[in-house]
Amino acid sequence: MANEIRKVLHVTEYDYDLPAECSQQICILQPQEGPAMDAGLLRKGQKVIKHALKIRPNPSKVQTSTDAFGNAVHHFEMNYPHDHLEVTSDMEMAMTPALHQGPLEDVKSPAWDTLVDSLRYRAGQPITREFQFRFESKHVPILDSLRDYGTLDFWPGRPVVLASHALMQRIFREFSYKSGSTTIETTVQEVMQKRQGVCQDFAHVMLGVLRSLGLAARYVSGYMLTEPPPGQPKLLGADASHAWVSVWCGPEVGWVDYDPTNNQLPDVRYVTVAVGRDYADVPPIRGVVHGGGEHHLKVGVTVF
Repeated sequence: MANEIRKVLHVTEYDYDLPAECSQQICILQPQEGPAMDAGLLRKGQKVIKHALKIRPNPSKVQTSTDAFGNAVHHFEMNYPHDHLEVTSDMEMAMTPALHQGPLEDVKSPAWDTLVDSLRYRAGQPITREFQFRFESKHVPILDSLRDYGTLDFWPGRPVVLASHALMQRIFREFSYKSGSTTIETTVQEVMQKRQGVCQDFAHVMLGVLRSLGLAARYVSGYMLTEPPPGQPKLLGADASHAWVSVWCGPEVGWVDYDPTNNQLPDVRYVTVAVGRDYADVPPIRGVVHGGGEHHLKVGVTVF
């Protein structure tokens, strides 16, 4: 299976009722690449062909850094009055298929409970990168109720790849996607109770179950190629940011991505932008604005 090219255009616009005196913004819109994104046994890889971040009006200052999770972070300031802000992330990616294309049952992954034991801290043991994704985070609590929910799929000795796949399928079956039904402040407990939400909610629920069981799992933000209805053209700006989950399945298998919103393992249709403990680590744009009154936000995403 050959590599596939994906192009993504992500445009964010803010219009302010009154001129903002100044603003400081942080954006995580540059896609990941390098060894961390090379194709794995069950995980697609990606390479950045080109990426351009365009900010209008021109910022007074721009700085780029790398956060603790390997994400590229851009900091910029507007130190003059402005009533409009537009940030465009234009990227072209080469997507590499996962190395294994057969049934999941053919993958030799460790039992999930054996893996949990290997992730427990021991004095003198080196701390690996996946260790940081075992713990509670801002939007992902560790709860007995989440652990209990997971035990239906995670019985003793079951391979972690298969157990995680079964959990993904169950969330897809038992939860309903409903746009606008939640906000970023909606808790995992509320989503569990109402059994509805959007992609970031389903990712947070799955993360909560996995971490409550003692596994390492991380939040993934990015995009997914969608197809228009038959006979209709693809509408520019009609796509959206997406979120899914990546599970540490041991050194032989590596990280494996699962999309509980769509009940599938992310493939070359998916572009990864960033990874973190939950949404709070990887929002596309956040910042502070002095003045400006009310603002009106418009976001358009197109994936080709």
